[in-house]
Amino acid sequence: MSILDFLLQNWDSVLVILAFLGFAAALVKRGETKILKKILFNLVVQAEKQFGGGTGELKFAAVADWIYQRIPAILKLLFTEKDIANMIEAALEEAKRAWGTNENIRTYIEVPDSEN
Repeated sequence: MSILDFLLQNWDSVLVILAFLGFAAALVKRGETKILKKILFNLVVQAEKQFGGGTGELKFAAVADWIYQRIPAILKLLFTEKDIANMIEAALEEAKRAWGTNENIRTYIEVPDSEN
């Protein structure tokens, strides 16, 4: 029996299995997105502290590099480069809101004059 014959005879079962696998992958991606967003927020804050203002491209590249070093290989398959870039931008927007409202974060990222 060839593979094609098997698929034709069991097309309904194959379709159910593929649908289940797709659904499972979507759930994993959705759950991992929440975790990645938290990690990215932290990395964005660290990049701001390390590189300072006016270095947007450098900070973006550093955060992208840091996240790719930290995420497991399976997540690299689930999230495209564009997905990661969009999440970094979202984390940056969230961080900017936090910097505007939270004095502790603002103090953390600002380098005191004595260190310059």
